[in-house]
Order: sequence, then C-alpha cells, then structure tokens
Amino acid sequence: MYKKTLLIFFAFISTFAFAQKVSLFKQFYGSYDFTMLGNTMNVLPNGDPASCAILTESSDFLRINGDKTIVAAYLYWSGNGVEKEADLNVKLNGVEVKSTKENYLYLSTDKKSGYFSAFADVTNIVKQFGKGEYKLSELDLTRHMPKYCGGNYVGWSIAVVYQDPQIENNLVAIYDGFEIMDRDVNPMINIVLDGFRITNAANSKIAFLAWEGDKDISDGEELRINDKLLSNGLNPSNNAFNGTNTFSGSIEAWNMDLDLYDLSNHVKADDTSLDIKMKTNGDVVLINTIVLSVYSVFPDATIAFDSYKNHCHQRIVDVEYTVANYKGNHPLKSNTPIAFYINNELVGKAETDFEIGIGKESKLKTRLEIPAKFGYRFDLMINVDDDGTKKGFVYEIDEENNSTKSHVNLAKDCPIQKGVSANSDGSNDGFDLSIYDLNELKIYNRYGTEVFKHGKGYTTQWIGQDKNGQLLPAGTYYYVFSTAFETFSGYIYLIREIK
Repeated sequence: MYKKTLLIFFAFISTFAFAQKVSLFKQFYGSYDFTMLGNTMNVLPNGDPASCAILTESSDFLRINGDKTIVAAYLYWSGNGVEKEADLNVKLNGVEVKSTKENYLYLSTDKKSGYFSAFADVTNIVKQFGKGEYKLSELDLTRHMPKYCGGNYVGWSIAVVYQDPQIENNLVAIYDGFEIMDRDVNPMINIVLDGFRITNAANSKIAFLAWEGDKDISDGEELRINDKLLSNGLNPSNNAFNGTNTFSGSIEAWNMDLDLYDLSNHVKADDTSLDIKMKTNGDVVLINTIVLSVYSVFPDATIAFDSYKNHCHQRIVDVEYTVANYKGNHPLKSNTPIAFYINNELVGKAETDFEIGIGKESKLKTRLEIPAKFGYRFDLMINVDDDGTKKGFVYEIDEENNSTKSHVNLAKDCPIQKGVSANSDGSNDGFDLSIYDLNELKIYNRYGTEVFKHGKGYTTQWIGQDKNGQLLPAGTYYYVFSTAFETFSGYIYLIREIK
C-alpha cells in the first residue's frame, strides 16, 4: 500500500541503493516444467482497521499429477523487518529450515525499518512429502509488526521444478532478487531475460512472486512483456499485483501475488529475449521471484585436455585442448571465453575462434606463462564459458560439464645440466635448477665428501665453490637434489679455463 508521508518519500530514496536486482538463479533444460505454491499470513488487506493482525503459519497444496518427478524446490519467505527483526528460521511441515540467502530493503537512512526476503533449498523436504498440503510455521513477525501497520505483509512461496516425460527441449529458469517500485521514486522496473532461442511459442508461461500489492490500488499499474500488456482471469491488465494466487485460485492472498501468465501470444519462435516492464502510479510492489518456462534450444559446451608441450628450463607451457558442442541443439557462439586456473588462481584466458556447430568440435592451443610460486608440477584446470571470474555468459543444456583438469610437469623430458663453466660468459656459469623449486641441493666430490649444500630458494647459486665460498678444482662432482615431488641425482662437470 502506498503511504504518502515525507518520511517514507525520503526512505525510499535510500531503499533503492540496497535493492538486489532480479537475476538468474537456476535453470533446468530438458523434460522439465514447474509449479508454485504459497500463502499469505495477513488476515485482511492493508487499509482495513484490523489489517495489522498477522498469523505465524499458513498452508497451501502442491498440485502435481501423473508420472512427474520432483527435481528441485526452493522456498522464499518475506515480510516487514530489518536484520534484527527478520525471522530467518522457520518450519516446513514440521521440518526446521534456515535461510541461506537474505535481501533487505531499508525504509530509513538509519536502517531501522524495512523489508526482508529469505531463501532456502527445500528439495529434500518436498521430495520426502510429495504432493499434498504444506504448512509453513514459526514465521513470527508479530512483535515488531505494529510499527509497520498499514503497510505490513508476511508470506511464503515454494517454486517446484519437476520432470515430465511428455515434455522435451523445455527451459525452466528461476530468477530472484528483491526490487521495489513505487510512484514517486522508482515507478518502473525493467528486467530483460535472455540467453535462449524460443523454438515454439506454445505453452510458454511466466510466474511472478511479488509482495505488497493491493486489490484496491490500481492507478496506472501495468505489467508488460515485449510491450504487450499481461492479464489473466485474476489479474486485470490495470492491476497486475492485486493479492491473488493463480495456482490456488485464491483472491484473498492479501498483500502477496503468486501470478501465472500464458505467454503464447506474447512471444514467438526465434525470440531470444523477454523485455519485462512493470510500472505503478499508486501501489508499492516488491518483486522477489520470476519463473520462466519456454521451449528453447541451447548449445552444450564441453572441454577436454588433449596434451601439453613444456619448454625446458622455462616457465612456459603450450596447452592443447578441445572445445565441443556434441550434445547441444544450437551452435556455440564464437568468442566463448576460456579460463585457466592453478589452485583456483587465474593464470590465463582465451576464447573460441569461431562458432562451433551442433555435434562439432574445435581444437585449440594456448601458451601460458606460469608464475614461479606454482613450482614445476601442478594441476591445471581449464574452464569453458568462464570469463576469468568463474562466471560465463552462454546459457547451456548442462552447466556442470565445463571443466577439465590435467597434471603438468614443466621439467618433463628435460635433461639436467651436465656442466658448469664459471667464466662469466653467460653460458653455463652456474648449475641452473631454477625450474624445480627444490627443497635441498647437495654436491659431493669424487671421494663422496659433501662440498656444497643449499636449502629452499636455490636457483643457480652453485658456480663451482665449496661451503666456504672457495673455488673447487675442475673435475666431476655428484649431485643430489629433492623437490616436493621427487629426488634427482647425477653427475655435473666443473670446467675451469687453464691460463
């Protein structure tokens, strides 16, 4: 409900600085569909003299039929309150649930009043109970609710994704965040959903979980997708957020909206995005979750480590690998990013050279310079569709098959130096073991006497001297050095010029 006071006007200015933009949370591709359930805990709409009364529990039913298999379920709950007021521990069918992600919108610069939303993955609980009644309980905001009277709300919802063998090539995408719109400060929210290509507009649908909408405030309220007004039997085109629940048919979901819309006439084949615009001239509305379902096609980027070539006595490696789109049903775009990691630290980036067609692959090679801190042997991880931040921009059939790993040895097949000629000519002046990151080096004369020793940090320090820094005579010496992985031994020849 809109509250026309100077305090709230300035409060909403600070609110938007803390809003969490609605963005992609999770997507499922294949034989998937979704449904939602949930309920308000307001007993009356805002504006009624008794509207400040709220419950601490409410129920709804999970309605799925036939041979459908639940694969994921995500619980959202929300209400008035900041950090010290929010209730982040609830029960679902008697099972304790703790929030793992919260968002806050503040109504005052001192952050002492506002709204919160909470989230938890409840897949295991919903799989256990299956279809039927669900009760959310112990969501208790009663102690501080009087200060929010007139604009109070509290409620919950579960987005359920299930597998349906009669469906194929369908995308279910869940977007969440916490955005607010009101007439004075932020009268419009614009959200663009992309990363897909619709193959058939039939059965396309979208659902919104929103809070604080009022059935009696409809001034200038619009919800558009691709510039077309949305409406259904419960949500008129001039009052989209009006306290209704399409999934249950309720028209008394006070200050909560769980609305489902058919998009068949709002999208068309080959569309690659949805432009959502919401606006109000009177009501206050908070957008929490959007769930989209469309027939679509996607690439499926995979990557495989083929081989590598090291460059002896240098910290350089040429990595050969294959990026493929074997299982995709849409080409993988050119310039798809590739990232290289050692111990989760970025050491290089690359891109695909050209578009990779359905069922095709591309052989690639990248040269990396390896920092000394990683030693000479390490595990190299390569991720495709990774811009170097562990994030990508390509929507795929499977987001979990984008990595490959292999062990790299920079000293592989490299001969150890055979001689030292400490004559300052720049060639073999010292015993160069810098590539190895060794733990200890010992050098012995032909009688087995240790003449030189060095611990960690050795690179090229031995130039033919003994432990005291005195020059050793020319001849054959025996070395032993160890690394974190192995021990090496052999002969080194010390050559001195005869003058």
